[in-house]
Amino acid sequence: MRRLLLLPTLVAAIGSPAIVIVGGLTGHGMAWTAVGASLLSLAILLTLWHAIDRGVTRRLDRIERQLAEMVDTGAVTAIDPGLPHDMVAALAIRLNALLRVVHLQSEQREVRSFDLGRSESRTALAHNLRNALSPISAILSHGLTQPPVAERQMIERAVLELGQGDVPPERRAKLLGYVMAAIDATSRARSDRLAQFEQGRVALANVLDIVGEPSAGEVVRCERCNVTDLIASNGGIVRYGDGPSIAFSFPARPCWVYASRVILPQVIGNLFRNATEAIAARGGEGGQVDVTLLHRDREVTVVIADDGEGFAPETASLLFQRGYSTRLTRSGGLGLHWCANAVAAMGGSLRLESDGPGLGARAFLTLPIAS
Repeated sequence: MRRLLLLPTLVAAIGSPAIVIVGGLTGHGMAWTAVGASLLSLAILLTLWHAIDRGVTRRLDRIERQLAEMVDTGAVTAIDPGLPHDMVAALAIRLNALLRVVHLQSEQREVRSFDLGRSESRTALAHNLRNALSPISAILSHGLTQPPVAERQMIERAVLELGQGDVPPERRAKLLGYVMAAIDATSRARSDRLAQFEQGRVALANVLDIVGEPSAGEVVRCERCNVTDLIASNGGIVRYGDGPSIAFSFPARPCWVYASRVILPQVIGNLFRNATEAIAARGGEGGQVDVTLLHRDREVTVVIADDGEGFAPETASLLFQRGYSTRLTRSGGLGLHWCANAVAAMGGSLRLESDGPGLGARAFLTLPIAS
């Protein structure tokens, strides 16, 4: 014990520039004294290292492991620095206070995010329902404004005249030709109306699917879909709109993709409505919307091209931001924002291109091929 008490004195003595003589020894004694002092210094360093390792380093490692576990699990727990109560423990107390503040702020953000997501979900639902109802409204409006193919009174007069026995042969032939033409025209009109009603029935079924769609938090259910049928069923938005007359062309061959039968028609309907609104905004007598399919590897790209107002190429990346619209008179931005997120959830992608204002636009909807 006494030797241990003399260690500081010996170390101080070794560190002195004076020549030290211990116990009257010189020469070899001096060398052994130097060696002893070095060993004592090493022992002191080892003792200090062990004390720092046990009292500081190991406890900091313990705190680091607890923080790493929180990062891995996502569960925020109090940090236990272990004894004693020193600067390391004070650091742990500060970290615990910081974690409580961060956790509280995170919970508040989650509540705000949930409220915002619920609000966006309601807005997107209303927006998509409006788009889904558009074909039905357009078909009904188109049907109500169509004039009759033949006047009933004219047909009745022709039939009554044909019933008379004294009708000249030439007159009878003309009357018969008129009646047959009226019958053919009525038959064609009936077939057209039935086709329109079928489109309306499909659109109404789409509306019901949207209403019964799972909440935004649930996983999107994807399956095999014939994208050509979905393009045709949403074509009423282009054909029977209230704006200018628009020529509409699309492929007839079936094309099967892997997507949601509920979400994909809404995306296509949004893109068609954007195209018709762009044509109407450009002005003029009419327009053109062409749909083509591009096959590449295991993907299919639906290209929807219009000759509408177009947009500046540098704004293409902004079009998918919520609330952004190229039209200053409209509060748009929801449709494309929702479409981009919906397509990404189905494992696809959506982008827009334009050569400039007044030069039309192209939408590229890419989806996985369904084998």
